[in-house]
Amino acid sequence: MPILKLSELDVFALVDADTAEARTYTTYFGYWDCLARSITDNYSASPNEALVRELQGRSTYQNLSSRKYRGDRELLRSFLLNGWNSELGLYLVDEDDPRLQPANQWNGVYAYYATGRMALAWLLARDHQAPNRHRPMLRALSAQIAGSSLYPMPWSMCCTSLHPTTWQGCPEPPAECSNLASNLRPIDGLGKMLSTTRQRRVDELVSQRKERLGLRRAPNGEARRQNERLEATTVFDFAWRSRTRSNYGDPSMFYMGSLGDQSRSQQLLSAVRTWTNATMLLFEAFLGQRASDLVTDAAVHYMSRDRTKISDGVLGERLRALGMI
Repeated sequence: MPILKLSELDVFALVDADTAEARTYTTYFGYWDCLARSITDNYSASPNEALVRELQGRSTYQNLSSRKYRGDRELLRSFLLNGWNSELGLYLVDEDDPRLQPANQWNGVYAYYATGRMALAWLLARDHQAPNRHRPMLRALSAQIAGSSLYPMPWSMCCTSLHPTTWQGCPEPPAECSNLASNLRPIDGLGKMLSTTRQRRVDELVSQRKERLGLRRAPNGEARRQNERLEATTVFDFAWRSRTRSNYGDPSMFYMGSLGDQSRSQQLLSAVRTWTNATMLLFEAFLGQRASDLVTDAAVHYMSRDRTKISDGVLGERLRALGMI
């Protein structure tokens, strides 16, 4: 098989730049980038300690320690270990490795399962039971985020309705923007991310309704009814959307959309890592208020067996910021 010359690969990049795949990549990268920049803008480029201080200043966070976890310790431990091991997947391919381009397809999956398992651990510690399916977990998180002041930005921000679009948990209403715009204000990009994620869910529910009724067209007003019934749309719904896009969508978004440019792949990975790390810290902080001994024991067990030593620089740094190790 003949080997393509670099100049020929550059031609492919120019062709790929004007494709639906490149626009889709730009859209998802823009949303992940806004999530990451919201975290670094609010808590600095090394956000662990600042995020811990933000949480410690909230009475809702302080009050979590009033009730300790007395439930199934093995189940809680398994959620923690599964979350940490999923997170490790984000660090298996180095930023300068050319394999990062196809690996980015799965980094959104690692991010969802890492944060999702940590969310399940928190819901178990809070309620002594945890949902066993994805959608109930997302609904449980939505109810908690929309119904309390426990979560800071960007996790507190949610879209509660469409047409007109309404928001909750953000310092100001986001301005309308293009999903392809560069240098978006994080709050505006997050607004677009949440509203389009909510619209996708409404469309999905309308299609399900048509199918159940055996209709070719949905009943009049069905989209409005589904929107009114739908729980608040949160950043975790976007994480689910990103995960399903990676699992079931066309993978050419990743190998065409990056345009063969390593920096575009690196920027996406960096944004996903930033959001995942901060989200893991968020739930580890909540859990530390209810079951700090269990979290510490499980973390020491995991880090002592991790021969890559990556977890000590990721998980270890978070738990040190929390004063748990």
